[in-house]
Amino acid sequence: MRLISIFSRDFRLLDNKLFEGYENNEIIPLFLFDEFNQIEHGENLKSLFFKTIENFEEELKKLNSYLYKIKLEDFGKFLDISKPDVVRVCYDSEPRTLQRIKFIENECLRRNIKLEKVYQFLIEPKFEKFNFVSFSQFYRTFKDEDFGKIIERPKFLITPKITFNEIQIPKINNNKIIKLYFKTEEEVLKHFKKFKEEKLENYSKFRDYPYLNWTSKLSIYFRMGLISYRYVINNVSDEAFRREIMWSEFFRLWLFYNQECVNLEYDKKWRNFKWDYDEEKFNAWKEGRTGYLIVDAGMKQLIEEGFIHNRVRMICASFLIKNLHIDWRLGERWFYRNLVDADLSSNLGNWQWVGGFGLDKAPYFRVFNPEIQRQKFDPNFEYIKTYIPNYQNYKYKPIVDFYESRKEFINKAKKIYEL
Repeated sequence: MRLISIFSRDFRLLDNKLFEGYENNEIIPLFLFDEFNQIEHGENLKSLFFKTIENFEEELKKLNSYLYKIKLEDFGKFLDISKPDVVRVCYDSEPRTLQRIKFIENECLRRNIKLEKVYQFLIEPKFEKFNFVSFSQFYRTFKDEDFGKIIERPKFLITPKITFNEIQIPKINNNKIIKLYFKTEEEVLKHFKKFKEEKLENYSKFRDYPYLNWTSKLSIYFRMGLISYRYVINNVSDEAFRREIMWSEFFRLWLFYNQECVNLEYDKKWRNFKWDYDEEKFNAWKEGRTGYLIVDAGMKQLIEEGFIHNRVRMICASFLIKNLHIDWRLGERWFYRNLVDADLSSNLGNWQWVGGFGLDKAPYFRVFNPEIQRQKFDPNFEYIKTYIPNYQNYKYKPIVDFYESRKEFINKAKKIYEL
């Protein structure tokens, strides 16, 4: 039997359903270049993504296989030439992915080709509705779930030669990002092993301190598909770390069942909230010159490294929403365009959680005080001086008064619940 396996964010050999049945079947690895989807992504993510695809091609060659690379719109023509019995594709919660799969499905239907949809995350969205009202309820339900055995790497692949007008994968010479984050699949597995050995035991104790660099940074490699969620969760017992993995699953399933939340607040009461927009203040936030040191350090880290420590992400998001009163969507898009680990469901879920209008949200009156957060999590300015070396003579003054802006936001938010 001849199978086409379509790769989108699954560029690994270990624990990959796209290779199942390789022993007895021809497998044609295929990458569909979706121009529309590429517009949505920022240069940081794309530079690492394309480099990962390039490396994946080399790994396939070692198995005497080949990754075919074509434009999405040419998929039907490729089917006509390759004549597969089955097309295998992975799905997730992102609206564009689901649209793309619908297109693939229609092309297969026209040719009477079987489409096999597989799910590479932990919990397949097979329930009728997403009825979980809190993460705690979700976690209790699935924390002892058996997510199955790890799928072994293919030892060989049988891939037929097909003549087709392929595309060249773009190269984005973002050398700093590639130098900071690029790893092969083997290197990612070693990275995970090292994290387990050196940091996992004290993960819950130190993870919130950005200067300690105590997080795993696996979000980057999950996004590239270089390591599977199942492999990681099957190989850790630490409760705090497992909960972080399950948070991403929680947000992924939430988005799958609430597609409108890409642009709208989950809590419908907030959908008519009157946001302010001050371009000067928004630019000051984006560029890291709000006058609040930990906010500015975080935003400078985003610009320089395409990454922000998770605690600092929450502080920066809270400041934009609850102190500048600027539409959360603008901040969410800025993060998504710049983060090297930009994942739509996690980004949306976390922004809505911080804002107080998502699922299992923080209350609207919970506002992160940047200075108190700095005192607690960066008491000696170790994180701040990495990105603001001259912090002791900082030239920027606070662009808003924290307490006045907090009070104004809470008063506006209260009116939503009084209606």
